[in-house]
This record gives sequence, structure tokens and C-alpha cells, in this order.
Amino acid sequence: MSDLNASLVIASDIHLHSPDDSRGKLLLETLDRVAKGDVEYFVFLGDIFDFCLGSHPYFQKRFQAVGDALERVAQSGTKVIYLEGNHEFRISDFKWQGVEFFPSGEAEIQIRSGETFKLAHGDLIYSHERYKKFRRFVKSRFVTGVARWVPGPLMNWLATSGAHISRGADEYRTINHDAILGAVYNWLEKSHHKYGLFGHFHVPYAEKRRDGKDGGVFSVDCWDVPNFLVFKDGEFKRLVLGESKSALKPTVPVLGS
Repeated sequence: MSDLNASLVIASDIHLHSPDDSRGKLLLETLDRVAKGDVEYFVFLGDIFDFCLGSHPYFQKRFQAVGDALERVAQSGTKVIYLEGNHEFRISDFKWQGVEFFPSGEAEIQIRSGETFKLAHGDLIYSHERYKKFRRFVKSRFVTGVARWVPGPLMNWLATSGAHISRGADEYRTINHDAILGAVYNWLEKSHHKYGLFGHFHVPYAEKRRDGKDGGVFSVDCWDVPNFLVFKDGEFKRLVLGESKSALKPTVPVLGS
């Protein structure tokens, strides 16, 4: 595959189990393209791992190949940003060189051409208050501190098994697209940023702004079909991996064109 050249390359919700499985190999291959290309920002919007406790030696070793690849991307001159998702805990404890971690799950950036972006994993944009309380509890220093003493393989099995059961029930849940987008619009309109980018919902939204201003809101799809959201020459496109040429495809609608 050819190298990547873009202002932004973004991935979310890969739910990686191991760098050695098919998703892991494809991710590492793409990170190599980014490192050899010309990319201003590379962004992970969270849930890159199906479960990860960054302070635990087991996960530090398990995902070191991803850290090494991200460090090579940073060494190439690309700014690397990693937002923590709801499947990840104390991710900044990885301390990968050149990678800027955001445990809050939100960040803001401005690229050289002047466009501004508000970034979020997305789970806190639209969620019930009970979920937010539960999230604060399981991500607390107390819980993650105790979890560090649980054998890594056991913790990984328990967490990924629970996640598998939860996702299995998703097909019976109704996604309220209007409510999600309404919350996303409110989130973006509280700031001065032109674009809002988020993940978490496993839906590839691409919508113009509700307030009529220039810009829009985009979500990064999960890796049921491996993909990246790419911002290049003032517009967003989706890079779908595994196709014959891994071609960039316009989002619907294409903004900025």
C-alpha cells in the first residue's frame, strides 16, 4: 500500500484483542504507512483496545507493538493524539514517547491550514447519568489500583467476555439517531470549533452543522469494516482498508468541497 498524506488521519473503536490478530496486523501496517507518509495529526478516538488497563504490566507487554508503532509515527513528525475510550483505563500510564494522551476522552486541535476540531470518544456526549456515575467509579484510582493486582490474563478474559455479551445485545437496542445528533450538536455549539469528531456509537455520521455555520460533525465507524476517517485538502473522506487499493471514498455529504 502507498504512504498516507493528509492533515488528519483518525481511527476509533478498533476493539483490538492482540497486535497479532488480523485487526492488529492491519493496524500496524497502516501505522507504518502513516510514519512513511506526510500526516500532520494522527488521532485515536478511543476503544482502540477491547480492554486495556495501561498501568498493568500484562497489558503494557501485550500492546507494546502498538506503542512502538505510534512512537515511530511521532518520530516522523506527526502529532499523535490518543483519547481514552470507555474500554480503556489509565491509558496514559503507557507513557509512549511522543504520544499525547487525553484520559478525559476529549481534546481540541487546530491544523496548519486553520481549521479547528473538537474531538471526543463520544460516550459522555450522549449517555444516561447512571452510566456516567458507573464510568467514574470503574475508572477511579481506587478501582484501577485494585485491578492492577488481578492476574492480567484473568482480568482480560473477564473484561472481554463482558464486552462480548454487551455487544451481543446491541442488535436488540434501538439507536436514537436524532437524540445522538442533537447531543452532538449541543456539544459542538458550546465551542468555537468548526468540526466535531467522535466515535463510540459505531455509526458513520457525516452531517452539516445544525446552526448553519460552515463545518460539520463526523463520527468514525468501528472496525467491523476496518477504516479511517481522513481530512485532506479541506474535505473528509473514509479510507476503507482491505480493498484492492484501499481507496479514499468521499463521506456523505462531503463538506468543504
